Amino acid sequence: MSRVPNATEFSHKLYRAREDYESIYRQQVEEVRAQYTNNPSGEAPPEIDESLEAHLRHYFINAFLNALNWRLEVSPNDGLPNLIPESPVASLSRGSVRFLDYLGAEGENYRPLLIVETKRPNSSLPKRKKASVKYAKETISELICAGLGGEDLGAEWNEWLATLRDYARSVHAQSGHTPRRVIVTNGRWLIIFADPADSFLDSGTRSPKNIFVYQESVDRARVGEMEERAEELFDLLEHQRVLNKTPPLVAGQIAFHAHPELINRVLHGLHLKYIEQEGLYLVVSPVIQVSPVLFLRSQFGAWMRVESRWTDDIPHAPEQLQEHLERVRAAALRLLEDVNRWLGTEHTPASLENHYADVDGFEALKGVTEMRHGVPSNRSQEFLVITGANTHYLLREPTVPGCPYHDWVQSRSAGYETGNVAILKRSTAPRSFFISGELHHCTHRDVAAAKASPIMPDNRRRCGPRSGKDLQAFCEIWGFEEHLCCRVCAFQDVCTKARVFTLPCRLPIEGD
Repeated sequence: MSRVPNATEFSHKLYRAREDYESIYRQQVEEVRAQYTNNPSGEAPPEIDESLEAHLRHYFINAFLNALNWRLEVSPNDGLPNLIPESPVASLSRGSVRFLDYLGAEGENYRPLLIVETKRPNSSLPKRKKASVKYAKETISELICAGLGGEDLGAEWNEWLATLRDYARSVHAQSGHTPRRVIVTNGRWLIIFADPADSFLDSGTRSPKNIFVYQESVDRARVGEMEERAEELFDLLEHQRVLNKTPPLVAGQIAFHAHPELINRVLHGLHLKYIEQEGLYLVVSPVIQVSPVLFLRSQFGAWMRVESRWTDDIPHAPEQLQEHLERVRAAALRLLEDVNRWLGTEHTPASLENHYADVDGFEALKGVTEMRHGVPSNRSQEFLVITGANTHYLLREPTVPGCPYHDWVQSRSAGYETGNVAILKRSTAPRSFFISGELHHCTHRDVAAAKASPIMPDNRRRCGPRSGKDLQAFCEIWGFEEHLCCRVCAFQDVCTKARVFTLPCRLPIEGD
């Protein structure tokens, strides 16, 4: 299913969802309810009226979230968000498990993004018990902030705000992250807490500017504020915007998504596909296809990916490798030139070392990320690889010349060989695109062991910033290459800064 690309289409889907609910679903629910409660008037007892919240969620709220690209009906493996109904959370205030109506989380690490709390359709927005001239111009956002500060808004709304506060704090306590949005709605009105940390945590200021309220029109012939302010609503709640990630772009689209003055970092990178290609007689060999991409970050921390849509395979013939690297470099520089032209800028890509040293930037965009599309394949995988100021993860030649450990026989004579036999064919098990004797291959036992060692909670600090999760390999590119010489890898200056990792060969010192 395709994404909803813009606020105009979202507005159309929202309008249709409301029309369907009001003219079809709600009427059918009320007719069935009246028939099965022996109450032809349709006036249900309170306990049945409460159940209308479930009907509203099923027939309207789900469609509303789908229109914002929070897809309930499609698997997260298809690159769509994790939106979990009735998600449990350990409550800080109650000391027991409570259930969120919906929890939206980031796919790979389950970082909380969105909490949705639904209320019965006949519930109303908060208001002060007694009218006063003092509060004549008070907005609902200001009133909610007063309630968060302890003002009495009535038992119902004080309880609801306490619940939202507990949800936000409990999710923060369990994950270490505050959800990026919290919303409460009955389908007719909607309240968005755009900065839940400010609204609900002790360190917050409870600013009304961070609370957006949308009301249903009093005149049923007119659309409500959710439809009238669809652009604002889409901007606040659409999945990619909450995630702070923009779908892949081409150079001609970048000016529509990024203000030139707000871009503060640019990085070269590669979209890489690793293929285990089966030939005759069940012989399997690795194929690595790469395509240059450019990553741009706004000053607000959101990353955008611009694709070249040009691809090239790393050649099996050693004599063709330099030509491949030059072709990729030319395509990457052409992409950078195109982006700068469309933005009217002169950005120069930052280094990998600078990116890894930026805690927030690296947390949002890891050095290497596996891309998942549907059911994982045993024959191919895709990765995004940040290369920084370089245009490839492969360097032309080792930064340390004359190293003997490219050749397994020489490593064995020195007592440092890895494995029982040399790798003489390009291999998928282990993943070794380069073979013994080639300058891009490493046969040193200790280096191989260190690269394969798992990152764990007790050594992560010594490992430094890494793309891998706990128990994954220390080597950044281990997912597609296990025996690459570190001195021909773009990540060498990052990895050698880690206290746990020392290479047997040292860089030449100027003047030596």
